[in-house]
Amino acid sequence: MSTEWVTRHLDYDGEKTWLIESHGPPSDPTPPCSPTCRHCYATQLPPDARRRLVIDELSMYPSDLVNHPKLEDVVRRARELVESRENLPLKVITSGKFLTERKLRTLLRYVDQLDFHLLSTDPSERAKLTRESVREAARVLELVRKAAREVDTVANVVAVPDYNLNSLPMILRDLDDWDLRKCVVIPVGVTRYNREGIRPPTSDEIRFLWETCRRMDRELDLDVVPCDSLVPLEEYLKSLNDLASQCAEALGGVDSKIGLITGEMFGLVIEELCRTTNEKLGREVLEPVTVENRYFGGNIGCAGLLTGEDILRELERRDLDVAIVPRISVELGSFIDGVTIFEVSLHAGCEIVVGPERLEDLPDVLAEIPHQ
Repeated sequence: MSTEWVTRHLDYDGEKTWLIESHGPPSDPTPPCSPTCRHCYATQLPPDARRRLVIDELSMYPSDLVNHPKLEDVVRRARELVESRENLPLKVITSGKFLTERKLRTLLRYVDQLDFHLLSTDPSERAKLTRESVREAARVLELVRKAAREVDTVANVVAVPDYNLNSLPMILRDLDDWDLRKCVVIPVGVTRYNREGIRPPTSDEIRFLWETCRRMDRELDLDVVPCDSLVPLEEYLKSLNDLASQCAEALGGVDSKIGLITGEMFGLVIEELCRTTNEKLGREVLEPVTVENRYFGGNIGCAGLLTGEDILRELERRDLDVAIVPRISVELGSFIDGVTIFEVSLHAGCEIVVGPERLEDLPDVLAEIPHQ
C-alpha cells in the first residue's frame, strides 16, 4: 500500500499543518477503534466501500493514532519525515478515547499541536456519543486541559442533534476557560447507511450553529471557526463579485466551455460565481456542475466525498471542453470510489483539471487553461 500517513492538512480557516494520519503507517496500521463512536463515518459506509476504503486504502479506517502500540516510534518517524519538508507544525488529531498520561507525554515530545475531537466538555454528554463510561470521559477531558497548558491545543466539535448541538455555547465557554486556542464546529454528516438513529441538523439548527460561532468568536479569546457547510450563502456572496472579476480576467480570450464541479453543499455558491463571471465576460464560459452524492446519500454534500461515478453521471449529460474537479476530491490519487481522473476524462469526453485547495485560488487555475 502507498497510502500517505503524514499529509499536508488544510484547516477550514486556512491554517496549514503536517498531520499524522490516524491509521498510522500503511505497513503497520493502528488497531481499529472499538467501540466506535455513534456518529463515526466508518460505521456509515456503503457495503462496497468497506474493503477499499477501510482495508486497502486506510483512508476511512476507524482508528485513533494514540491507540497504536508503537506510538513513540510512529510519531518519532513522523517528526523525522517532516524535517525535510515545508516548515509547518506537526499535529495529531485524536478523540482522546485511548489517551493516557504516558501517551500524552510521548506526544508532547514530538508534535507541535494536538487537535481533539471533543464532542463535549460535559463527561456525560460526551460519553453518550463515544460509548465511554462517564468516568472515562471525565478522565480524558482532564488530559485535554493538561495538554492545553503545555502545547498548542485546538479542538473540533461535531454537532449532533439531540446529543450535544444545543450545548455548543457552554462547550465553547469551557474551551476558552481551558485556554485552548481554536475550536472548529462541524455539523454531523449522516449517510443513508447510518444505523444509530443519528439525524442531520435542520436548517434552523444550522443557523443556530452559525450564529453561535459568530457570537462566541467575538465574545471569547477562543478562535471559533465554523466549517464551510455552516456559512450562509449571503456570506460567500459578499466577496464573490471580486472573485468573479479575477476569474473573468484570468479567462481572457478562452472560448472553451469549462465546468466547475462541486458538491451540493457549495452548489449555490458555484452557480452564482459562474453566472457573475459569465456576465463580466459577456459570454458563457463557466458552467456549474453540482453533483448529487448518490454513493453515500443522506446529507453528504461536501466535495471531499464526491465519487468518480457520481461526477461522470453529471458530465455525460453536458458538452464541456474542460471540467475542474475539487482537489480534495482526488487527494487519494483517485476519487473515493476508486475511479481515476483518466477514466472520468475518457468517458466524459473532456479534459479533467484538478482545482485549487481554496476557492479564492481558482483564477490561478483558470489562467493555465489554454486559449481555444
